[in-house]
Amino acid sequence: MASDPITYDRADLRGILKAFKAMDDQAVQEARAESNALATYAANQIKVTAMGRTVASAGVRRVAEGVRISKSSKIGEFSYGFASQRFSGGATTQKLWAGLEFGSNRYSQFPRRTPNRGRGNSGYFIYPTLRKIQPELVRKWEEAFSAIVKKWG
Repeated sequence: MASDPITYDRADLRGILKAFKAMDDQAVQEARAESNALATYAANQIKVTAMGRTVASAGVRRVAEGVRISKSSKIGEFSYGFASQRFSGGATTQKLWAGLEFGSNRYSQFPRRTPNRGRGNSGYFIYPTLRKIQPELVRKWEEAFSAIVKKWG
């Protein structure tokens, strides 16, 4: 049985960010800590999935291990693929992460899954992991922020 997708529209997200502006500094620090913990959890789950990848495993591992988690973000942000992360041949994770994640019809070193047929981002290790853990992440985030609002509200 498939669960309903969890969605927040832009207005919801703007409302959340406005709520942060109204919060005390100490409450914002707690929110940052909770968001950072959730982003770290998600990044670690992506690393676990990436370590199981057998095709282009060295590149996938470099991308997954090179995650950067924003310490100042109030909503838990992390990023992949940077120019400063170089491979021995001169390529960077910034240029290779998309091919490693989604594949390519043009370059055989980035094998592609069967056609997506308009079903969104199929991916190999980042997007599938995020889709799998999304309900848990959203639930944990909502619980943590409800507790912060109760405490500081």
